[in-house]
Amino acid sequence: MDTRTRTRRLTVGGICVALSVISVVLASIVPGFELTLYGVSSVFIAVMIIETGLSAGVMVYIATILLSLVLVPNKLGIIPYVFFFGIYPVIKFFAEKLRGPVGQVAVKVVCFTAIFGVAWFFFKALFFANIDLPKGMPFWALAIAAVLIFVLYDFILTLIIKIYRRKVKRDIPKEIKLSK
Repeated sequence: MDTRTRTRRLTVGGICVALSVISVVLASIVPGFELTLYGVSSVFIAVMIIETGLSAGVMVYIATILLSLVLVPNKLGIIPYVFFFGIYPVIKFFAEKLRGPVGQVAVKVVCFTAIFGVAWFFFKALFFANIDLPKGMPFWALAIAAVLIFVLYDFILTLIIKIYRRKVKRDIPKEIKLSK
């Protein structure tokens, strides 16, 4: 790898880390837009994966966590990024290597459901304390609603990746996915 490539990789990585940390900080202090800001933070991991590869994307994820631990005033605000929004572009990368959209979506939904289930049972008091299910409404109804919101999130992230690849990277693949 020549000096110019290393410099570009370092520069893009630094910008992605900075923007991710800003998104996480804002998500932890701006009420009402938390999910949107966490979603924005995951875009920068996807950009890094597109620009320089999976390992650099993982490094941006780790660097964002470490800097967020120092800079985010509400440390609990880092948890959604650590356990879902930061790692999801990596999960998306591997899921989209599978052939066929049904298998890809199935892997993504299974991963999301596992993360959601763990979050519900271990972090319920921290994050879901204000959620009161209507009397008689089963947990699975909430889980289905969460999966539908997740599918919408994945669709929007895919559209953002498509726009980025066409307008910024000027790379127009047959299928719009994180992996090549």
